[in-house]
Amino acid sequence: MVKVNSMLAKRLKNATEKLSKMTSLAHLSSSGNLSSFSGLFRVTPLSDFERHRIESILSEYSQGEKQDIQDDLLTLANISSEVKAINNQAAILHGERIKKAQEILKKYRDGAFSAWLIATYGNRQTPYNFLQYFELYRALPHILHSKLEEMPRQVIYALASRSGSLNVKEEIIKNYRGEPKQELLSLIRQTFPLAQEDRRAQDIAELIISSLKRLQRLFHEPHFVPTEDQKRRLCQLLDAFKSYAKQGP
Repeated sequence: MVKVNSMLAKRLKNATEKLSKMTSLAHLSSSGNLSSFSGLFRVTPLSDFERHRIESILSEYSQGEKQDIQDDLLTLANISSEVKAINNQAAILHGERIKKAQEILKKYRDGAFSAWLIATYGNRQTPYNFLQYFELYRALPHILHSKLEEMPRQVIYALASRSGSLNVKEEIIKNYRGEPKQELLSLIRQTFPLAQEDRRAQDIAELIISSLKRLQRLFHEPHFVPTEDQKRRLCQLLDAFKSYAKQGP
């Protein structure tokens, strides 16, 4: 009988503790202080640039001047931060598993790892990005992890893929202050230039030609009806392009 009473008392205690925890969680949730994945992901605030971009979207698409966007801005900024946290964690989890697969497939003939990547992901570039992200993340001091996660994803992939000093990469991450993506990519290209024979080294002339061909197609769009001022500016740009092309190296 004593044993039965002891078991009942223990069950009652566990049920009470569970109810207390659920009540606390419900209170936090109702007050807006509990995220649906609180405790699972490390959420970092958006940079000023990212926050301003969201604010610009709300301002541009608002229903009128009287519409108060501040509450929506706060909520959307939080959602965007959570989405970034999910993506960052997903990249790390992918990278960790890809690394394990790579170690296993080293025992097999050349090409086994690439074949597995294509069979699993459908391409090689995406999983390689995840792998390089994971390897950079693992190599960095723990204090820089949150700073790395604040950076644009394309910037992280570019930084991780470049051969060079880890200390220099750490400095780039430390000095990140929310700069635009293109500015950071330019910094990475200057700091870690690719060898000319590297497949990723861009042929700038071909890149310009490809871009101009895409622009040329826009001239045939039915909605292309430029004003006289726009025609003048287009002609100025075209003349400038001709001048640059004739100069050569």
